[in-house]
Amino acid sequence: MTTATATFPTDTQSDVNIPYLKKVIYSCMLGNALEWYDFALYGYFATIIGKLFFPSTSDFASLMATFGVFAAGFLMRPLGGIIFGYIGDKIGRRNAMMWSIYIMAIPTAAIGALPTFESIGFFAPLLLTIIRLLQGVSMGGGFTGAMIMVVENSDTQRRGYFGSWVVFSLLIGVLLGSAIAMLTTHVLNDEQLYSWGWRVPFLLSIFGGYIGTYMKKYLHETEEFKEEHKDSSPSIPIMSLLKDNIRTIVYVIGIELTLSIGFYLIVAFINNYLTTMVGMSHGNALLLNTISIIAMGIMIPISGRLSDIHGRRKVLIAGALGFAFFTYPLFQFLGAAPLVYPLLAQVCLALLMGLFFAPIPATLVELFPSQIRYTAMSVAHSLSMTIFGGTAPFMATWLIAITGDETSPAIYLAVASLISAICLLKLRDNRGNCLKQ
Repeated sequence: MTTATATFPTDTQSDVNIPYLKKVIYSCMLGNALEWYDFALYGYFATIIGKLFFPSTSDFASLMATFGVFAAGFLMRPLGGIIFGYIGDKIGRRNAMMWSIYIMAIPTAAIGALPTFESIGFFAPLLLTIIRLLQGVSMGGGFTGAMIMVVENSDTQRRGYFGSWVVFSLLIGVLLGSAIAMLTTHVLNDEQLYSWGWRVPFLLSIFGGYIGTYMKKYLHETEEFKEEHKDSSPSIPIMSLLKDNIRTIVYVIGIELTLSIGFYLIVAFINNYLTTMVGMSHGNALLLNTISIIAMGIMIPISGRLSDIHGRRKVLIAGALGFAFFTYPLFQFLGAAPLVYPLLAQVCLALLMGLFFAPIPATLVELFPSQIRYTAMSVAHSLSMTIFGGTAPFMATWLIAITGDETSPAIYLAVASLISAICLLKLRDNRGNCLKQ
């Protein structure tokens, strides 16, 4: 990816330690990338997993079952948000992130060692579901922890830009998963792929556990965290959150509709849509997915910086309206020939997602007080991803089944994005202001 090397400004506020900020950003990017590599693999191999763990006379039914387990992993994210939120607000941001990495890396590697339905019958999908639930717990706190660590350590005037690199690292993980999945499908024939080849990318994730050890050794807690302990944070952050900030939680879910539905349609659904519905080869579908993620990555830091200059609200509304008006026509081209048409459609969708996603870290950190920030962000973001993100591939597949219209998921995303745009009209822009205490 051409934008993989971040260039950080050296002329910044005197209270910001740039060398340490770089260390924080690179560490959080690496840990976050590995977590998302682990989580994304399931989506890339959904078609193969469906046939091996959910055998059926219908490929469509197998895919539906596979996406059902994909959604099940999201059910645990709010619980993970509460658990890691407590750790992050009471014990430390660093500790919460470190343990979330461990809980993601080990279960993901276990998927690569699971016996299939043919070997152990219904215990195979049961064990797979349990592993996905553990992954969901990890995702409930890891990504939000990275956002908080980076933004709380950032220059006040460039929180949007610095925070966008956390989103960028997510894409590195997804891209790494896509690239390895694509390489695996190109190098191996179908027999090798189904017998053992699909397991290799999952087994590689065990190396991600070393990142948690690095974080424990070299990173320290943010000044925001130290201050909140000095003022004594709530004994049970989740109770304080539910008492005083429940409306903000609902509001975050509203503005994240575009993100939760759009991201998982673009990253997890379209790849399988192209292979199952359109009949495209696994290799070509993954190639298109990889190119689109690169395009999204190029947009991320640009959008993050634009949010510092022009405000979070303007950039987010532009992204939401882009989805509302252009998703349906772009979906029309996904099933078109030649290959350049679905490629251009996927790239355009990815650019819109990059525009919308980049300001999210700074926006969320600026919304909540530091004493309960980890809990608030983790719970709000997890609920959004659970209710709408994890179900997005399943809902898209279901909509196609009941309507007979292969472009019906586009209407779902367009309506959700319009709702986000309306919610964003009330967003108070806190760029440049001190973070809430």
